[in-house]
Amino acid sequence: MQNFIFNENTLNSNFTAEYFFKNLPPSWQNVLKNEFKSQYFTQIMHKLNTNNTKIYPPKELIFNAFNLTSFDSIKVVILGQDPYHKPNQAMGLSFSVPKGVKIPPSLANIFKELKNDLDIDTSAFNGDLTPWAKRGVLLLNASLSVSQNAPNSHANFGWHRFSDTIIKTISERKNHIVFMLWGNFARAKSSLIDGSKHLILESAHPSPLARGAFFGSKHFSKCNEYLQKNGICPVQWDLRF
Repeated sequence: MQNFIFNENTLNSNFTAEYFFKNLPPSWQNVLKNEFKSQYFTQIMHKLNTNNTKIYPPKELIFNAFNLTSFDSIKVVILGQDPYHKPNQAMGLSFSVPKGVKIPPSLANIFKELKNDLDIDTSAFNGDLTPWAKRGVLLLNASLSVSQNAPNSHANFGWHRFSDTIIKTISERKNHIVFMLWGNFARAKSSLIDGSKHLILESAHPSPLARGAFFGSKHFSKCNEYLQKNGICPVQWDLRF
């Protein structure tokens, strides 16, 4: 564990930078140490601690994406906007819900596209995308927290600055990463990515509100073709394995 000095005089003990930092994999600690001791991150913690509503995901899962996908293992980034805001859904991974929870409409459409693209039988899938995360798919939300029943409620907390830094850092320090940007919010982040050394895949959002425009994007096959072309083992997208 690295030595790390925190300045959290304004915070109570519920949400602290130290708590989150010490539980990160070492590769993320090396990348994010300056962010965790920044003033804006202190303010994120302060806003969480002074928020009077139920916050999702649970504290121990807020950095789940980073705990499951080390910086060194990233092959793909799938960017979401913010966590699910209903009980028992958010688990710190974009689009993912725990096993046993009804699959949300956007994730159901992701599975439909996966079936159409790679001919994978998704009928037995549950909504837990943890296997993808463990295989190098960083399931990153732009905001890492949300208030119950209030979508996008933490967008002004400072999380977007944090996630933008992550995207830029991945772009700068790594090569041949596939960024999947679905919907206008995610697509706006393409300016943070060096398209000369990474693959940027853009499409409509998988939400039913996009009226099916997501279908036919074939991002999963395009991703694996790109990885293979660059000597990287493709992602096993089949959640049955």
